[in-house]
Amino acid sequence: MQQLRGLHRIAQTAASARVLNLHEIANTNAANPEHAAMPLFSCRRLNEAILLKHALRAQDRPYVCTPRATATKIVFPISKSDLKLGGYSLFIEQPNLDAAFREAMGSNTPIESVNQDIELLREIARLPSLDPYLLRDVARGQGRKVADCYFNISPRDIRAVRSFLHRDMRALVERANDGAGFDTDLTAERLSRLMMEDAASPSLAPLRKALRFGAEDFEHSLKGWKGVLYYKWCYARLLQGFPAVATRMASMRLNRPRHEDKVYLYGLVRRILQQIDENFGSVKVHIIGYDTAFQALIDDNDPIPFQTFLRTASRSFTEIGRAIGEISHACDFWNYRQGQDADARIDVDIAHELIGELAHSLGISYDEPAALKRPA
Repeated sequence: MQQLRGLHRIAQTAASARVLNLHEIANTNAANPEHAAMPLFSCRRLNEAILLKHALRAQDRPYVCTPRATATKIVFPISKSDLKLGGYSLFIEQPNLDAAFREAMGSNTPIESVNQDIELLREIARLPSLDPYLLRDVARGQGRKVADCYFNISPRDIRAVRSFLHRDMRALVERANDGAGFDTDLTAERLSRLMMEDAASPSLAPLRKALRFGAEDFEHSLKGWKGVLYYKWCYARLLQGFPAVATRMASMRLNRPRHEDKVYLYGLVRRILQQIDENFGSVKVHIIGYDTAFQALIDDNDPIPFQTFLRTASRSFTEIGRAIGEISHACDFWNYRQGQDADARIDVDIAHELIGELAHSLGISYDEPAALKRPA
């Protein structure tokens, strides 16, 4: 296993889609019986580790067996109480995963538990991100009943989504009180905080009654609401940042390319951008569905469309999560490998690698013509 430092910085600043901090989840839920009774992983040490999507560097390549530019890393903290001490890591994509993982779990861990966790880890490695809603879907697909505490979004993302949610809550508060002498912003902020951080609070009872939900139905629907808001925030953030990435991709400057290189690479870039545009479109359909149902609640005082939307919202999370994950990966990957300099020239061999990886991550099938292949 490799040693990793700076683990505390990763844990503190991590986005939900990039890092699954099981170490923090274990500490936060030490007194929660569901955490121990319905764990995500069977092996206790893995259930207290940190998983992260890692952009591969040249020095990482000897340790992994994947054509992709990212891999999924498992980090085992040296200390449960002090992440500054760092940890030891292994890649799910490394060729000797089975043997390395069994060694990391220790000889006293039942082999059935080890094998079950390896199977789940490989499914997670195939995901475009560690989005909590995609993780829930993978766990369900393996027949695992896992506690809800494993699928919360990160504190950093909660803060961002809360500020994003405030606008909707303000409109709802104004509608409920007809603007009568009350601090609308303060109430909207309080509702936003409770929705994202304390969904079981009795203080949300007025909201439940306004939406005409039963207690149990409201709890389920609130999870769907939070999921939609998380994806709506992700969508807005990507919609703002992607055009600059798309421009740099479409106008990339190749270093001494042949004509056939330009035809092939720019053609593949067009297909990549078209696929990403389709991903944006598929997510937008769900966002419009949410906005339409919410607006009916505000304009017509009709909670039924909103009720119906929230009850079924989670059915679309796998589709939305994969679309968002692919867009986010394309942005992060290009920015990481090429930076912000639109004038920088790219060697043709590197361009083939970059564009090929992006096409692969988006599920675009392509065959590099034999005429373009260079001798090793």
